[in-house]
Amino acid sequence: MSQSGETADTLSALRHLKGRVRYRIAVVNVPTSSIARSAEHMIEIAAGPEIAVASTKAFTGQLLSLAVLALKVGRDRGRATPPEEAARVSELIALPRLIDEVLRLEPRIERLAGFLSGAGDALFLGRGAFYPLALEAALKLKEISYIHAEGYAAG
Repeated sequence: MSQSGETADTLSALRHLKGRVRYRIAVVNVPTSSIARSAEHMIEIAAGPEIAVASTKAFTGQLLSLAVLALKVGRDRGRATPPEEAARVSELIALPRLIDEVLRLEPRIERLAGFLSGAGDALFLGRGAFYPLALEAALKLKEISYIHAEGYAAG
């Protein structure tokens, strides 16, 4: 996975796997990138150009692309019943509305950001599926604010 499709260490790992695995799938935002061209299969996240250091739009697109891929694999392998699949699809369809709800919280988020701006360190805790999100949130805070931040598994 790569927003640009040109991340050197990711491209190196992809090339290292050639001939060692059956398929290499690139999940990228740039379909003409080196990573996309090097893999046997490519999923374009179609998030558009990234204009900020914190590639939140691309990260979200990657997660959504992988979620849809997981749904398809689950269906093909008989691991997801039609009602389970329909429930997951409904949840994905609800995401734009939920994002709009979060965006309406901007005044509250600005107050929280003002409070955080004086912090020297931040810890993000996540359990289960939220652990990777805690890691990503810590990375975003570090990239944008230069505040020391770490993500940890809770529980």
